[in-house]
Amino acid sequence: MGQKFMVCPIVQILTPLYNEEKCFELYVERVERVLISRPDVEYRCLLIDDGSIDGTWELIQRQCRASRRFRGLRLSRNFGAHAAETAGLDLCDADAFVILPADLQDPPEAVPSLVEAWRQGADVVFARRRMREDSRRRVLASKAFEALLRRFAMPKGSKFATGGFLLMDRKVVDCVRQMREANRLIFGLVAWTGFRQAVVDYDRQRRVRGRSAWSAGRMIKSMYDGLIGFSGAIPRAVTLLGALFALIGLIAALYFLLNAIFFSPLPGWSTIMVILSLFFGIVFLILGAICEYLLRIYVETTRRPLYFIAADTADDGLGAAACNATRGAGRSMPESFIASRSHHCRGGPTRC
Repeated sequence: MGQKFMVCPIVQILTPLYNEEKCFELYVERVERVLISRPDVEYRCLLIDDGSIDGTWELIQRQCRASRRFRGLRLSRNFGAHAAETAGLDLCDADAFVILPADLQDPPEAVPSLVEAWRQGADVVFARRRMREDSRRRVLASKAFEALLRRFAMPKGSKFATGGFLLMDRKVVDCVRQMREANRLIFGLVAWTGFRQAVVDYDRQRRVRGRSAWSAGRMIKSMYDGLIGFSGAIPRAVTLLGALFALIGLIAALYFLLNAIFFSPLPGWSTIMVILSLFFGIVFLILGAICEYLLRIYVETTRRPLYFIAADTADDGLGAAACNATRGAGRSMPESFIASRSHHCRGGPTRC
């Protein structure tokens, strides 16, 4: 891989936050000590408040007043982590982008290793969890999630790893910006783009403070989004299931026919009712899969914006250096309708 020779590259840290006031100060302290202070790379940090209902936004504003390396965005409501990350990717420009969660389970100390792999020529660097200080149930669920996506959804040869901790080159971000589907998995979109990919192993730590919003329900939804959005495995599986039960039904019909001809008919309706219930269950399963795809088609055709921005610290002169919006002004940007307090509409990083 060709090395990226840059004297002092600009690396943009994107961190979505949702009710993270308990660990915010520790996050800032670690980022400033480990990343912002480094002389060889210019790190900038964009903090995206994804509709928090605690004091997260006030802490973001205070930090942006204290350091011009930080910038804050506040979404109008909770759109989800992937939409918040999309907002950050749309608004900022840099040589490379790192998505770093705020809970510190993915340590900022691992970011320089991602940057080094990028400088060695990789366009995408996935951070792969080597050890995890999580419950056994969560670890097994995460491994099953990754195995399913790797088997049925991700492109062959992709080195993707589940989770939001990764680095992208600017050209990869340009590709991701063009993908505007509503049901998003950022790491899936990044893996789908291809390019030169690398993996850096790290030890995932236990959450220091607060409670994770990443529930079992969200994990199942992400797995569902990955299988539906990147694979035809579900309709194929439903088709095979229908064919299997059609075969079972044919065998059962032959059995009952032969039994009635050569022996005595089976008494009662219990057997028939069990078989009918089973078949109707399969029919409704197939209809459910079809309706899920129809719903997603409807959602995509509405073309609703992925997010709205309610506030931006750069509008108040805070954190103006954290995102350099002029460097990417010559490139075409996706249409993102963003509402601010002054009722201006902005598309991407430029004003309308």
